[in-house]
Amino acid sequence: MAGMKHNSRRRAAATVEMALILPLLMILTLGLIEYGWLFLNAHRVTNAARQGARVGARPDSTTADVLTTVDTIMHQADLGSSGYQVAVTPSDITTLQPGEQLTVEVSVPYANIELVGTTLLPVPATLRSSLTMAREGP
Repeated sequence: MAGMKHNSRRRAAATVEMALILPLLMILTLGLIEYGWLFLNAHRVTNAARQGARVGARPDSTTADVLTTVDTIMHQADLGSSGYQVAVTPSDITTLQPGEQLTVEVSVPYANIELVGTTLLPVPATLRSSLTMAREGP
């Protein structure tokens, strides 16, 4: 009988320990998943801005070429319906002379792409990437 009491006490202690630790493990696991998703999408947004700026740096490109490139990259990254916005500075890049700077900025509201959607984790309101390149000459 003494052995059964000892086993049931062990099981009870293990159950209490699990009840205390499991919520913390779940929060940690969900946090790792959400932050992995955040960093993946931050990389995708950066890549879209980089590709747009690379296209815009060519001497024969237009602002429409930049916007089309960013749109293509964002759709390939499954972020096409994320409500992203693109800003190209200057707005008409055909006026740039060789060596002058152009900037492409892509921003995505993180609420539109979050994975877990828990309020326990601090996440940015917007994923934003900006890239500046010099216009190439003929």
